[in-house]
Amino acid sequence: MQATGNPTLLSVTECLQQVIEDNFSPEDRESFRRAESYRKGLLDSTEVVDYSVFGLNQKSTVGKVCRQATSPAVWARLIFALVKHLSAAKVLEIGTNLGVSGSYILEAMRPVAAGQFITMEGMPLYVDIASRQFATIVPEERFEVILGKYEDTFGPMVVNNEGFDLLFIDGNHQKEPTQQYFRELLSRSTRPSVWVFDDINWTEGMVEAWDNIKQDVAVAYSLDLYKLGIVIVDPSVKAAKHFSYHLSY
Repeated sequence: MQATGNPTLLSVTECLQQVIEDNFSPEDRESFRRAESYRKGLLDSTEVVDYSVFGLNQKSTVGKVCRQATSPAVWARLIFALVKHLSAAKVLEIGTNLGVSGSYILEAMRPVAAGQFITMEGMPLYVDIASRQFATIVPEERFEVILGKYEDTFGPMVVNNEGFDLLFIDGNHQKEPTQQYFRELLSRSTRPSVWVFDDINWTEGMVEAWDNIKQDVAVAYSLDLYKLGIVIVDPSVKAAKHFSYHLSY
């Protein structure tokens, strides 16, 4: 990867190395401490989660959801490193959940005075919880949590936004929606842009979606981390290259 000399891929490589070597500044570690303190509060929460908004007769607790569905620290640190190293001014996350990964993203965006973070979530309770957390990190005008089912909110969000530097796709782990998000957001992202897809090996459909995305003509580089997949869209690169490096499981 380093041999390509591509500045964006080099940045991604440096972020990987930073996570592998645990080479973070004291300020970064303080950001991690705050985010993990928030996670701990969620893990201890017995607040009831009711899925009736999705037509499901199921309930859980915030603590259980946090334990099962939030980004593990190693991956959250990688997202943090990418956002910070790339000085991403506009970041999109599809899949807010309880706001753990969003907390890492906003911690990384603190130095970017005009930085904007947009995240999408279908569960009203999660939106309330995450929004309160985000407001403790940056002023409310620096972030937007879009509430609603993705099939209703994705289209308007795409129309109303552009200039995404980094995109974290972590909300609908199905083949067709994942591919749709990529296709429709291509015109709304900067050049170059970095895309992170979660759970690329979770199901057969996600494996197929990841394979189709990385083979898209717009993709210059792809990096298979087994759990996450990263692609770089950069028209200056004429011949795509694909890499794999399994950071964690």
